[in-house]
Amino acid sequence: MVRHRSDIQGLRAVAVLLVALGHAGVPGLTGGYVGVDVFFVLSGFLITGLLLSEALETGRVSLVRFYVRRARRILPAAVLTLAVTTIAAQHLLNFVRARDVVTDSIWASFFAANVHFAALGSDYFQQGQPPSPIQHFWSLSVEEQFYLVWPSLLVLALFGVARGHARRGRLLLVIAAAGVASLAWSIHVTAATPSSAYFSTPARAWELALGAGLAVAAPALARLPAYAHVLLGWAGLTAVACAAALFSGSTSFPGYAALLPAVGAALVIVAGEHRLSVGRPLSVAPLRYVGDRSYAFYLWHWPVLVIAALYAGHDLSLATKLVLLAGAFGLSIVSYALVESPLRSRRWPTPVGGLAWPASAAAVLAVAFVVSGSLDGTAKRLEAAAASVKPPVLIDTAAAASLEEPPDAPLPPVVAAVRAAEDGAPIPSPLTPPVGNLRNDIYRFPNGCTPRTGQTRSRVCRLGDQSSSKVIAVIGDSHAQMWMPTLLDMAQRDSWVVIPFVKVSCIPRTWLDARGECRTWYRWATKRAGQLRPDVTLIVGSWAGTWAPTRAIRAISATTTTMRRSSRAVIVVDDPPGQRNDPTDCVLDPHSTMKTCSAPQTKVQQRTSAAIAANARRQRVGFLKTLGWFCALTRNGRKMLCPLVINQTITYVDRGHVSKTYALELAQPFRVGFRAQLFG
Repeated sequence: MVRHRSDIQGLRAVAVLLVALGHAGVPGLTGGYVGVDVFFVLSGFLITGLLLSEALETGRVSLVRFYVRRARRILPAAVLTLAVTTIAAQHLLNFVRARDVVTDSIWASFFAANVHFAALGSDYFQQGQPPSPIQHFWSLSVEEQFYLVWPSLLVLALFGVARGHARRGRLLLVIAAAGVASLAWSIHVTAATPSSAYFSTPARAWELALGAGLAVAAPALARLPAYAHVLLGWAGLTAVACAAALFSGSTSFPGYAALLPAVGAALVIVAGEHRLSVGRPLSVAPLRYVGDRSYAFYLWHWPVLVIAALYAGHDLSLATKLVLLAGAFGLSIVSYALVESPLRSRRWPTPVGGLAWPASAAAVLAVAFVVSGSLDGTAKRLEAAAASVKPPVLIDTAAAASLEEPPDAPLPPVVAAVRAAEDGAPIPSPLTPPVGNLRNDIYRFPNGCTPRTGQTRSRVCRLGDQSSSKVIAVIGDSHAQMWMPTLLDMAQRDSWVVIPFVKVSCIPRTWLDARGECRTWYRWATKRAGQLRPDVTLIVGSWAGTWAPTRAIRAISATTTTMRRSSRAVIVVDDPPGQRNDPTDCVLDPHSTMKTCSAPQTKVQQRTSAAIAANARRQRVGFLKTLGWFCALTRNGRKMLCPLVINQTITYVDRGHVSKTYALELAQPFRVGFRAQLFG
């Protein structure tokens, strides 16, 4: 039987405190997320130790008993957390966020949360969303996916080997092979697709394998001299502390960086409880107490922090977050005493244990079904109301028929919306698009017409009037994508074929980088677009929110110069300022007004657009102004204000991308401006 170690419980406490305090934003713990990596190593060590102990004592490993024990250990607390979090979201959050929680909890109940969040992370238009209260279940999913494979692999590795040393030797070879392969993959995928790598089981399996290797090699490691245990333990704890203090959200993780906390945790495990070793301070009663409740605390701390922030509608102060963590730990004490500990210590008959996994998923699904029924009713009412909204006329037919450029003055509905914002008027109702579908109100390219993450080229697609010989080439990022509904509407009316060269996330400031995926794509896009010799090249990029306007200006200028050589005309499309608040949360907040759901244009945004417009004039290319379609001066003339709602239309799907609905409403102004730049 595996011996209980107090220092292991202390290390659990350190890991969960790093995670929780890091999530609370405690200064000096920007890398507190490495506590999860410590948990992975600990889990691999403890679970493999139990399996190996059973194999050595009985000559076999019972997979049924293993999964029953695992069910007792994790399911009661996990199901309780998912159910309570889902119900709390229903009552405390707007229906869109609550509906997301329902979906996330279903994925988590099947231990596939990491797959779900990796998919969301790879969707560019989902990346700006606030974190899910269920997101922390990704690590539990990684563990359970690992343990679907590892016990069977261990049984196969031990098959036919009778002697203890030979068994351990074969197991170490298997673990080493799997661990090295996983680490190599982790390094590769972290560099290629970091958002997916973070949640990837293959990219994290080496950390669990590291702990497994320690369990197999435990007898040999125990024979190390005492001074080695002391030095290794303190070195390991220092490594974990350095990772927690020095890493941040910008650290490329897991990859190479995960070696520091994972190896550090392994060294602490090796050190054990020798005199003067790190195991002694880790074994003190307060740390053991927290360590015993670390699983419950991990489950509760994140939904408490996230739901509180979403409910408040703004970032919380550090003091508030620490109070919330104290409350979450109180929940942990209660759930540990009433649910986790009693059910874990009770013997479950094998049939009951076998049914525990599907029963837990069924329980979460039952809660999700009841909650989603209520939320769907709200969504349908808003959709029905939105259907009654008629598309407004933002520019009259006389102006649309003229080839003269529209005046620089903002559109009248924009001015009216700014005046309503200044007066603190309520947000009009009903709104279109339906707020429940707002995040999906974006244009999607046909498959293959734009490169995905990791790709630097795509098919050259002909959109719009495909029979036309008049060609518009579009070069840009996701802000080019958001204008596609407007462009395609114009293309059908005026017989243009539109050929996009668009890669989301490759904003202009990355186009001239010395190396990288965006630089490679940019060189391909401009070369391939030039070969078409288009009638018009539209350059559309995100610069309004960039923190490097000089690089954006230089990139737009270089692209203009390049495309002038092959295009009859080049037009740069202005980038609208964007929003300060998330549109979904803002329009659903019962306390919101037109004022709170409006954002000013910043001085940096003004200077950047002015510089790009001036550069376009110097290069004698067109510059399509869009500011007046989104913003207008306040009465005192001191600032440009950009309302989120114009007429009854929500203008943005997130902080930076125009909604498809509003883009289509701008078809007439866009067409007039385009023709004025082309023919004026």
